[in-house]
Amino acid sequence: MRLLKPGGLLCFVVTNKWMKAGYGEPLRRFFSEKAWVRSVVDFGHAKQIFEEVDVFPGILLIEKPSTDTNAPPESVRVCAIPREQLRIDDLSEQIVHEGFSIERRRLSARSWQIEPPGLLNLMAKIESKGKPLRVYSGKRPLFGVKTGFNEAYLIDSATRQTLIAADPACEAVIKPYLRGQDVRRWHPDWEGLWIILLKSSANETWPWSGKSASEAEKTFHDAFPSLCQRMKQFEERLRARSDKGAFWWELRSCGYCDVFDREKVIWQDIGYHSRFCLAGMGLVSEATCFALDTTDLWLLAVLNSPLIWCWLWRNTIHGKDEALRLKTLYTERIPIAPPAGPAAETAVRRLIDLTGRQQQTQRTLLDWLRVEYDIEKPSNKLLALTELDSSAWVSEVKRIRGKKQPLSSAGLHALRDEYTRTLAPARALAAETLALERTLSDLVNQAYALSPAEIALMWQTAPPRIPIAPPGPGHTQDQ
Repeated sequence: MRLLKPGGLLCFVVTNKWMKAGYGEPLRRFFSEKAWVRSVVDFGHAKQIFEEVDVFPGILLIEKPSTDTNAPPESVRVCAIPREQLRIDDLSEQIVHEGFSIERRRLSARSWQIEPPGLLNLMAKIESKGKPLRVYSGKRPLFGVKTGFNEAYLIDSATRQTLIAADPACEAVIKPYLRGQDVRRWHPDWEGLWIILLKSSANETWPWSGKSASEAEKTFHDAFPSLCQRMKQFEERLRARSDKGAFWWELRSCGYCDVFDREKVIWQDIGYHSRFCLAGMGLVSEATCFALDTTDLWLLAVLNSPLIWCWLWRNTIHGKDEALRLKTLYTERIPIAPPAGPAAETAVRRLIDLTGRQQQTQRTLLDWLRVEYDIEKPSNKLLALTELDSSAWVSEVKRIRGKKQPLSSAGLHALRDEYTRTLAPARALAAETLALERTLSDLVNQAYALSPAEIALMWQTAPPRIPIAPPGPGHTQDQ
């Protein structure tokens, strides 16, 4: 900017993260106060532009102000092109035809929203109708437990049983834990995994707390011999951690571990889908998740709503394949409208129950297929069991088994019987789930006072992977 003459232009291709990330605020402020932004083009995670590198390109055109007396331009030409719509051979024409103008004042130090004016007004209305999540709940989202060396602390059920069989006392410090991939909508899908929760002496009073290193290790062995023996296998690596506890076998200091003893709302750091759930007492989330110390079911309804997915899409930075980075910096700002009444809480409780039952059904059926039909790796179709009718269910099992393992008549009969016994009722529960999701979506839209036109705009501009499909033409807010 210093090198430019007054009225001179600067245009460059640069990754787009600074447009929304916290670290980009000073740069956004500089452009809003010291330059005239002429145009912004955002391509998102567009792989067609630089095939050899994984980047998020954008093009920025700025002008050095001519004189102190000249008025800056009132509008800026902007364009956001989703990667699946990008036509690299026709890029300049696409920018001309699909771009639009927004008020220059909207490109301030706050996150830049490259959206049509009507949608910007909708996002502003959503924010005006709610309080930031941190203010609404009085809490901040918290990191899951960071071990510094997962191999030592994260175990399966078989290992847990071995440790407890050798020393029953250690059962008290082995807790169930959730990975990011176990987080689902409404209800977590726990896979029977465990964490050895040896908290730092800075947060927990242990028999060895306050002792010298040698005395403490002997006391640790006396208190939990099987855990001590396990940790000794990894002693060198555990000692090498930069974030260990007061002793080498302890976890790093964490002043809020008691949160995991209670019910809490949990979500993934990298959100490819809209997945917020109520995790039960004692479930510990690991480092790829965030936890909020609340059991507010209305808050959970809002977080899982299509409306908030639309807001998050436009107010968080995007990662690979357009996954959202749901860090505290962004999620504590989510606008939460006042509760819509008991109907919403009743619907959420039912959804939590339905989701848990469907997860159990899927686990049971996949295990049955593994034992009875040798299907070790289910396909994506089988993972979406409730979307299959009877014929599709049989066809998919036959396809996976292939010609080398043809189905016998008895095997075919058993498949059809299992569909009638288990999958048909599960499909009915899935239909009820969708109806409740739509009811909650309507209640959330009402809480933010969205008009029919604003609701239509929300769906017309819905981002990818919105949690439920747009309502059909016969659906109204009153249904």
